[in-house]
Formats: sequence, structure tokens, C-alpha cells
Amino acid sequence: MLHVYLPAPFSDSAQQLQFEAVRAALAAEPNGPTSLLLGNLSLHAHAQLDAVVVRPHSITILVLEPRGGQLRITDFANGAWSLDNEPVRTKEQAVNPFQQFLNHKSHLTNYLQPLLETGAVNFNFITGMLLFGETVEFGPEVEPQMAAVPAASSFHLLANPARFTRLLAQVATPEIDLTEADLWQLLTDIAPAFEVPADIGLPTQHVAAADPESSGDFIRQKVSQLWRWLGAADLEEVDRSYSEDERSFAARSQEKAELEQLRASLQAELDEKLRAMEAREAERERSINQLREQLAQAPPVAPEAVVLQQQLSAEQQEKTAIEQAIQASKAESAVRNQALDSKIQRLESLLRRIQNAPAGSRYKSLSNKYLPLATKQLRAWWQVPRLRLAAGGLGLLVVVIWAIAARHDKPLKRFEQDGKWGFAAADGTPVIPARYASVSDFKGALAVVEKDHAFGFVDQKGNEVIPPRYDALNPYAEGYARARIGNLYTFIDEDGKEFNSYYYNALDFSEGHAAVLDRRGWFYISGNDETTAEPILFQEAYSFHEGLARVKLAGAYTFITEDYLDDPSEGTAPFGRYAHASDFADHRARVTQKGRTFFIDTHGKRID
Repeated sequence: MLHVYLPAPFSDSAQQLQFEAVRAALAAEPNGPTSLLLGNLSLHAHAQLDAVVVRPHSITILVLEPRGGQLRITDFANGAWSLDNEPVRTKEQAVNPFQQFLNHKSHLTNYLQPLLETGAVNFNFITGMLLFGETVEFGPEVEPQMAAVPAASSFHLLANPARFTRLLAQVATPEIDLTEADLWQLLTDIAPAFEVPADIGLPTQHVAAADPESSGDFIRQKVSQLWRWLGAADLEEVDRSYSEDERSFAARSQEKAELEQLRASLQAELDEKLRAMEAREAERERSINQLREQLAQAPPVAPEAVVLQQQLSAEQQEKTAIEQAIQASKAESAVRNQALDSKIQRLESLLRRIQNAPAGSRYKSLSNKYLPLATKQLRAWWQVPRLRLAAGGLGLLVVVIWAIAARHDKPLKRFEQDGKWGFAAADGTPVIPARYASVSDFKGALAVVEKDHAFGFVDQKGNEVIPPRYDALNPYAEGYARARIGNLYTFIDEDGKEFNSYYYNALDFSEGHAAVLDRRGWFYISGNDETTAEPILFQEAYSFHEGLARVKLAGAYTFITEDYLDDPSEGTAPFGRYAHASDFADHRARVTQKGRTFFIDTHGKRID
């Protein structure tokens, strides 16, 4: 069911047409969830949102751009965007639509927080979409620019509004859990400012009338219990469980079995309650039939007829309420079971990966065991003068051999054959046959390869040191490779061992740290040795450059050093609070403060 609030038409007729296209797409969605479409929404004098779509598991800000053409982006976060060499229009002095989305996201969060039940919404998961009114061609730099900004994962560019309902379904998340009552309440909280249509209102008492003690409260209680397993709580427990090395594979399997048992138990309780409701419905049907028989026998004008007619009406209303409660509980139960099945399947996938994990860690332990002994023995030999002289001559020979070999040791080059990719020597001789859908250049001793829509690593001899099994894979950075499994990210160490935790988003390691996102927010990790202490959380976090990392705190950007992660009480001085900021490069960063844009150095001083 779709409910639309448009307090005033758009001043731009083209945007009004876009809004109507959005309305039509939502209304035409088959079996779509209850949706609120809020258009031309003014939160205050400095925040005018084009549109917002609120659904049970998503809140999405829509930015409407009526034009089309070739989209060019030189700086996704901090630079102006253009369509056919004309600037993309924005509001509130935002440099580009992404900045406008971030500003509106902050304002919308402040607006909704007092209106929604505490814990129902993780506002970090508000998403945004830029909808174009005409055909758009993305420049070649658009995708790399988006990939370089972690917060861009929550902002989507979409040319066809008729297709955006599919994307709305994809951005749904258990971090946002609004009930039907929550949506109605939100609508009525906004409603006093305008005339509420006659068909809009809070749920009436007839649902509760089916059984004040049971149907609504019982189902809501059980669904809440089930959703704690389906939503943020279970995801946090899965992440934590895989960060504990002492947890065995058997223990994780037991966790999956307990989850399945809980599903069966809750379903059994719901089924029992439904049977009781159906029995009451059958009793109401018998009572209605008896009243109809009595009413048929009573004189039309007799007082008993009036009483019987009233009783019959009450029984029919109660029967209707029971039927509605039964249908609602069945539908909600089906949705929850489907989501729980998805969670169980994800856990099964993770268990399979753990079970099939490479045994590279065993070699690491052997190395740690015997390397100190070998070093000690080598030092003892070095004390013998004759052996020291011989070692010196041997070392010179090794250098000469290495120099000769280096002349012929050039990196392998990619080549294509029959639509497949492989690697060849500098003279064109194939070394690794063309058997991959795609390959990247070698970085160090490894290259990323793709086979059957999965990614892995090969060495220069063609050995698949990490067989293709990931949905996405980045080259190693500071000893760790970032990998994606479905919609979750993790890292692989140089032994091929996955980290114990999985994240909604992650950046490559840089200067000893990687920025990652889970249900709590953005934070930094320094490896797989996570502690039980709560991390320092940020609204946004970016990679360290030149000893400084750009972060967002309390709605503004600033910079931190590595020391801040150990003791945040020292603050972020000498850096101020900025409306926008870029990462440091060549010892300077571009910032915007109080409407002025300028550069600062690594000491926070303005550069003229």
C-alpha cells in the first residue's frame, strides 16, 4: 500500500513529472510493502528534500535531476559534477548531489530520531538515490571515483525511475525494522501540518478486538523474539563468534543447529496460536448461524429482533477481525521465516568456508618454531673465521647469479586468446594458459584472476595459491587482501587465512590500519588480532595517508592520528571541524569551513 504526502507542488515542472513517475513506479509494484512517499519535504529553512521513501526495512532519500546526458565526475566527494558540461544542480550550497545527500541524511536523522521508537532504526543505514529524468551515459571515471569513497556505497545513481523499486528492495536491511504501526505513527506525526486524506489513519481497534490478550500482543512478542535473531543482534553475534579463536567448527555448527531449533520452536508456537484463532473463528461462525436462525423466526418489529440484529452485527465484526488477524500473522510469519532461512544459508556458507580453509597457517607455526633455532646456529657459525670468509665468497657468488637472472626476470604480461586471458613472458611465450575470464597485472608475486564469476590469486608459475572462490578480490596491501563474500567483506592474510570477522564495507590496509563498517559504525582494525574492547566509532572513516586519516564525527569532518585510536580524549586538535574535506596528498588537504574552501597542511594550518 502506498501513501503519498506532497505538501506543495514542485516549482520545477520537470521535477514534478519525475515525482509522478516515482509515484507510479511504487504504485505499480506487485506485492510491494507498505510505503510512505514524502515529496518536496521541508525539514527546516536550510533543508528541502526532493523526496523520501520510507519502508519497513529501508529509508531512502531521492535526489531528482530532470536532465540527462554524459555524467562526468572528477572528484566524487568534493568536486562539482557535470551533465554535458553543465553543472549538476544542487541545494543548500552543496558542491554535488553526493554532498547534498550527506547533508540531507544528517538533517533527516535529526528529524526522525524523536519520531521513531528507540532501536527501531540504525540511521547509519539511510540510503540515497540520484534519479535522472533522461538517458544518462556515465563517464569512464565515474565508477572508479565512487569506489574510492566508502560512504558512496549508500548512494546510488539510477537513470530509469521505473527500475528503482528493484533497487529499493536490494537496500532493505534488518538494521531498519519499522512495523506497520510505526509507519502509521510517523505519517500521523507529520500529518498535523497538512490535511490528512480520509483513508489515512492509525490502525483501528478491530484487530485487537479479536483477542485483546493474545493475537496482536502474542504475535508481536514472538516476531520480536524471532527478529532479534534475524536482525542486528544475530549479525553481531555471528561476527563476534568468528573473532574468537577458541571456538571450534563443531561449536559453530551447534550454533546453526540452535538457530534452526529456535525457528522450529517459534513456528510451532505461532501455528498453535493460529489453530486456536481458527477454532474461535469456527465458533463465531456457528454463533452467527444460530443468530440468523433466531432472527428469521422473530417478528420483524419485535424488540428481540433489534437485539438479535445487534448481536449478529457484533459477531460478524469480531469474525472479520479474527480473519484479518489470521491473515496478517500468516503473512508476517512467512516473511520472517524467509529471512531466517536466508540467515541460516549465510551461516552455512561461512561454515563451509571455515571447513575448507587453506592449511597455510600450519606452515607459519612451523616457521615460528624453527626460525629462531636456525638464526642462532647461523650466528655461531659466523664466529669461525674460515667459515666467515667462505660465506663472504658465497655471498658474492649469489649476488652475481642474481644479477644475471635479473636481466631475464621481467614481469609476465597479460594476453587474450579466444575470449580468455592468461600470462606470457616478455618475448610472448605463454607461461600461464589463457583460461580465465579476466586477470589483473601482477603486483608482487601474485595476480588476481577470475574464473566462473569467482576471484582468486595465481603466482607466476600458474599455481592457484588461492583458488577462485570470492565474489570480489583486491591485491594484497600491507600483507592483507580485501575480499568480498556475497554482501560482506573480510581480509585474507599472506598464508591464505581469512579473518574471523565480516563487515558491511571495508577499505584496504594503509599505514597499518584498515577502515571497516559493521552495524555499530565505522572503525579501524590493525589485523586479525581483534580485542574484546569496544572500538572507537565514526560516522565515516577513510584510509590513513601521511599519518592522518579523514573521519566524520558528529556531522563534521576532521582528521585524526594513530594515537587518537588509543586515547580519543586528546581530541582532534590542531584540526578543526569541516563541512567537507579530502584526504591528505602531497602534505595538504582541501577543506570547506564556514562556506569557504581552502587547503590546510598536516599541522592544520591554512595554506594560502
